[in-house]
Amino acid sequence: MDPDELQQRLASPARLAALRATGLLDPGTQSEVLDRLARLTARVLGVPSALVTLVDTEAQHFPGLYGLDNWAGAQRGTPLSYSFCQYVAGQNAALIVDDVAAEPHLRHNRAHTELDVAAYAGVPLRNSSGECLGAVCAVNTVPVHWTPEVVEILEDLARAATAEIELRSAVRELAEAQEQLQRLALHDPLTQLLNRRGFAEACRQHLALAQRSFTPFTLLVLDLDAFKGINDTLGHDAGDAALTEMADILRDLARDSDLVGRLGGDEFAVLLTGTSERFVSTFRARLDAALERRNGEPDRAYALKASVGSATWLPEYPASMATLHRLADEAMYADKRARQQAADAEGTPRAADDRSALNGSA
Repeated sequence: MDPDELQQRLASPARLAALRATGLLDPGTQSEVLDRLARLTARVLGVPSALVTLVDTEAQHFPGLYGLDNWAGAQRGTPLSYSFCQYVAGQNAALIVDDVAAEPHLRHNRAHTELDVAAYAGVPLRNSSGECLGAVCAVNTVPVHWTPEVVEILEDLARAATAEIELRSAVRELAEAQEQLQRLALHDPLTQLLNRRGFAEACRQHLALAQRSFTPFTLLVLDLDAFKGINDTLGHDAGDAALTEMADILRDLARDSDLVGRLGGDEFAVLLTGTSERFVSTFRARLDAALERRNGEPDRAYALKASVGSATWLPEYPASMATLHRLADEAMYADKRARQQAADAEGTPRAADDRSALNGSA
């Protein structure tokens, strides 16, 4: 086959997508089952080495191998300049060579000149869609005569290898789907923060850790001020944008060890790990500065403001998460009243009670 045509076939998008779906292309990746199949191939056919290969556009990978006691076996793969399996993958057909030295188009391949492959028998490794992923092959360091029975055995073993590869792929896809479902169950779809359930579960885990390590932490509850007014006057899209902005600000302010959640409507919560009440004023100052920067942006249709309450868990005064949340919630309402009283004193119109309505689109 012409080298350009071979490369074009190897580069088929459908074939490459099928290869990636195997999850076996990372360097050094191996499968115990495919290794056993390679060992069975070598023993049944009486050859020193056998391989289950996957072939992409640059290299061949050996997720299953037996008897390849050299650098290629150690790194479980080679560049295509050392590959006969590339011809199997490109042509989607078996390649049976009794004596590589007698084949002008193969005898200069490095698998022959450097890895001592003198005889090669490989059959396609096809997935259920018919895409050729690579080969199941037997190799020998001396010329041999491969019989039709050898080809039949290789084809049976290739079907077994395909079944294992596709089973692995299905199991991995199922695990990824379950992980995604778990994430959806514990995260708010609008802000991507932990939802009420996810935040509660994470807090329970952190409380158990704090109890063992005698390390304080602080729970903050935050509520957007005048959020109902944003929804009522500007619409739910603006309300969603405000919630997303607040989530982004809290995410930026939080450390990697902190927990951030949207508990519902316009209510957020942050668990500040390893901190006491003294850190709350620092966090609040940073929050106010971030809100001021955001509100100072040109052409804004609304201002972001938040009331904040906090409660701290201390080893000498332990409390349940329910108690901490109640105390933080009460402190948040007290902060909201104080802020409203200050606004009233300045003649600012009173905002509607934001906690009386939720953003239906969020």
